[in-house]
Amino acid sequence: MEAVTVMAKSATRKKVLTAPSLAKFLKIVSDIREDWDFARDDVGGPWFRGQQRKHWPLVPNIVRIGCSDRETEDEIREEFAVRAPALSRFETLPTSDWDLYFLMQHYGAPTRLLDWTDSPAIALYFAVRDNPGYYDSAVWVLDPYELNKRVTGKKEIVAPSAPGANPKDVERVNPWLPPRWTKRHPPEEPIAIFPTHIARRISSQKSSFTVHGNNESGFSKFQASKDPCLARIVVPGHAVRDIRLDLQNYGIDDTLIFPDLEGLGRALVTSYRDVKRDRPHSGVYVRLRPSKLDKKGVGVFAIRKIPRGTRIFADENEELCWIPKSSLPKGKALRELYDAFAIIEADRYGCPTSFNRLTPAWFLNESKKPNTRCDENYDFYTLRDVVAGEELTVDYSTFSRYPAKPSGH
Repeated sequence: MEAVTVMAKSATRKKVLTAPSLAKFLKIVSDIREDWDFARDDVGGPWFRGQQRKHWPLVPNIVRIGCSDRETEDEIREEFAVRAPALSRFETLPTSDWDLYFLMQHYGAPTRLLDWTDSPAIALYFAVRDNPGYYDSAVWVLDPYELNKRVTGKKEIVAPSAPGANPKDVERVNPWLPPRWTKRHPPEEPIAIFPTHIARRISSQKSSFTVHGNNESGFSKFQASKDPCLARIVVPGHAVRDIRLDLQNYGIDDTLIFPDLEGLGRALVTSYRDVKRDRPHSGVYVRLRPSKLDKKGVGVFAIRKIPRGTRIFADENEELCWIPKSSLPKGKALRELYDAFAIIEADRYGCPTSFNRLTPAWFLNESKKPNTRCDENYDFYTLRDVVAGEELTVDYSTFSRYPAKPSGH
């Protein structure tokens, strides 16, 4: 979907905001700022959050792993506080509950915090950096001042652990982080807070946080209202690579966001990975057609000459899971999937992670005079030159015990 110019006072009311280029993205951001009455010289502004997939909801990692009940969260916080001192690179760990919570989030421990940044370019980079272009990404835009006004009645953002913070302001936000082992629950809705910059990456990423409340879908009402303070910009999958390259050309890469040697290494991987991309037909030699060997099923046929010794299914999905025979389904139709397609070793069945993900390799039919072989890694190679139109076959007994000739193809 091609984005159109979003006029001020309507940016956040469009059902879909789509940014197929860096220029379009920045234009939409500019329109949202104007729509939300942020002046160009405002010190504060909207916050941004990049997510690799557009359909991912705005929920923190403690919710995603199913550990958001109060008791479990307290156990996680306590274990981090107990074990962190021996593992920390800091001489002394923070002593305040808020700073420990920020540190937990920084190192990937489960919390009710969501990371945001006041840099739209950094958020966009997070959205596209690990997306190979197979799906749409998204950047969420939040007016944190309006959020807090609607939740706490104050259009301001507090840094609860900052030295010299107003005690009344801190008291107002403290309910979102109840002391461990109390029966207090946080309020229902999320709020925005400023973290103390206890780690370098918090500064380099221009980080801020929202703290989730007791309602796991607490953000939904702020996007759905007639006057929303939350918007989503969709980045189409086809545009991901070009946007990532444009951002790198402007100096937005892992070395900026992660200013250390690890960041440099990741930046080099991302940069050189994007230099060359093979087309979907590269390395493809076969397609499925009605089989000449299995009259009721399909087979794998060469669509061009395949030289002897060629690895036939390079770059296919190689994920394999092993299911105990005792765990196989009882129903005939489902059991036939395992008998027809699985690799059997002793009492284990090797299968794709889902039968909905069967690739051409799983459809090779059997022959005692095969033209392919299977090695110990379950990769298939041609035993001789194979001509276009010829069906590929393999001897099942060389890599699978049973059945010798599966049914149900």
